[in-house]
Amino acid sequence: MSIKLFTIGDSISQGFMSLAAARTDLSYSTLLAEKLGAHPDTDDYRYPKWPEGGLPVNLETVLRRLTQRYGTNIRGLEWLTVLHTINEVMDRAEDYYERGAGKVDAPYQDGNIDYFHNIAVQGFDLADAWLVTPALCKREIGLQDKAFPTDGYLTGPNAAFYRTALKVLNPSLDDRFDDFSAITWLETHAKAKGVENLVLWLGANNALGTVLDLKIRQTPNDEKQRPFTLSHLERAKIRRWNLWHPEDFKAEYEELLNRVDAAMKDNSFDQWKIFVGTIPLVTIAPVAKGVGSTTKIDGKGVYYKYYTYFPFEEEFAHKTGMHLTMQDAIHIDDCIRAYNRFIISHIKKRNAQHGQERYFVVDIAEALNKLAYKRNAGNPTYKLPKAFDYLHPQVNTKYYHADENGVLKQGGIVSLDGVHPSVIGHGIIAYEFLQVMKEAGIVPNTSLNWDKIFANDLLYQQPIPLMHELYGHDQLAAHLLKFIKLLSLKD
Repeated sequence: MSIKLFTIGDSISQGFMSLAAARTDLSYSTLLAEKLGAHPDTDDYRYPKWPEGGLPVNLETVLRRLTQRYGTNIRGLEWLTVLHTINEVMDRAEDYYERGAGKVDAPYQDGNIDYFHNIAVQGFDLADAWLVTPALCKREIGLQDKAFPTDGYLTGPNAAFYRTALKVLNPSLDDRFDDFSAITWLETHAKAKGVENLVLWLGANNALGTVLDLKIRQTPNDEKQRPFTLSHLERAKIRRWNLWHPEDFKAEYEELLNRVDAAMKDNSFDQWKIFVGTIPLVTIAPVAKGVGSTTKIDGKGVYYKYYTYFPFEEEFAHKTGMHLTMQDAIHIDDCIRAYNRFIISHIKKRNAQHGQERYFVVDIAEALNKLAYKRNAGNPTYKLPKAFDYLHPQVNTKYYHADENGVLKQGGIVSLDGVHPSVIGHGIIAYEFLQVMKEAGIVPNTSLNWDKIFANDLLYQQPIPLMHELYGHDQLAAHLLKFIKLLSLKD
C-alpha cells in the first residue's frame, strides 16, 4: 500500500511549538495526512512523540509550572527561587533524553518502529536533508556527552539538534539505517511502497538565525565553493552563517530538487506530487520586535527603526546594541524574496522538464505576509477561514500576551518562542496547503475540524496569567531569550 503523505521539513513541519519538538500530533502535516485519509499515529502516518515537553526546552511547560507554584504574580523573595523552579522543569527533560527512555542508545518505543512518515527535524536547513545522518548524530552526541558529563544548570538536554535528528531518522537505532538521510528515506519509500504526496518545506533556517542572533553573517557568494558543497559540520560549527546570499540559496535549492527528483525517479506510485512551501519573511516573527519610528515602503509594508528582542523597547535596543536596523531587516527580507522568486520560477522549469505538474508551490510566505499584524500597520489583509468569524477573543501575529485574569490580550497564532506557530497557527498553514492540494485534485475541499483545533490549543483555551512578569522583570525575560536563542544553534 502506497504512502499517502511523506513530510520533509524543519521545525514547523515537525510540530515545534514554544521552543520544543513536542506536539507533532498537532502539526499542520498531521492535519494534512488526516485530510488525505491517512490515520495519524498508525501505519498510515507515523510521527515521533516527545515526552517530558520535548526538546530542547518547552516554554509553555516552564511558564505553567511557574504559574502553578507562584500564581499570577511572583512576589518579593519568591524571585530567589524562580530559576530553581525553571531548572526543575528542564531537569526532567534532561533526565529523560540524556539518561532515561529517550537517551541516545535507547530505541524509540523499544525498537518497534523503523521509520516515520514525518521526518522533519528542527534546525534543518536545505542541505541538511542529505548531509545529516544518524551516524553523524551519534558522533556529535558522544562528543557532547564527553564534554558535559554531568547535569548543567538551566541548560536542558545537550546536543538537542542531534538527539532529535537521530530519533527521527533512525528510531529503531538499527545499524542498517545509520547512513540514511531524509532524502535516503524518501528514495527508499518511493521504490518500496510508493509515495503519493510529498510535502517539502525547507529554507527558513537559511535565514532565521538573523532574527535570533540580531546579527547578519551572510554566505560569501563564492562561485568556486557554494555552501552546499561543504560538510554539515563545517557549515554548522565553523562557518555559522545565518543568511544565505541569494545565489548561494539558488544553488543549494537546485541541488535539493535534483536529489528529490532522483529519489522520486523510480517511485512505484506513478502519479506522485510534491507540495513545496515558500520561505516566510523571518522579520515578521514576533520574537524580533519592531521599535521606534516606522517607515512604510511601497510593496513591502511597514518597517521599524530597530528590531530587538520582544520584551524590550527602543531604549534597550539603543543602549545594548542588541538590534537589527531597518536597513538590516529590509536586506534580510529582500534576500528571502529573492529565494521565493527563484523557488516559484524554478518549479515552473521543473514541471516543464517533467512534462506535467509534479511540483506545486504553496505560497506560505505571501499568506503570512498578509497575516502579519505590524507589517500591515495593524490591518492584516489575510482572509481567515470562516471558522474565525466572530471568534472571541480574536487572534493575531503579535507576541502572545494574557492578563492576570487569564484573558488573552494579543497573539494566539504564534507560540511562546515567538517563531513557531501555535496549534491555531498550524491550522492556518494546513489550510494554505489544502487550497493548493484541492487545485491539484487530491482533496475535495479545504475544510478542517476547527472546533478540534481550537480546543487543542491550550495557549488559547487556557491563557497563561503570568505573562505580564516577562514584560515587568528583565531577568526572567533574559532567561527566556537565552532559551529562544538555542534555536540558532546546532550543538
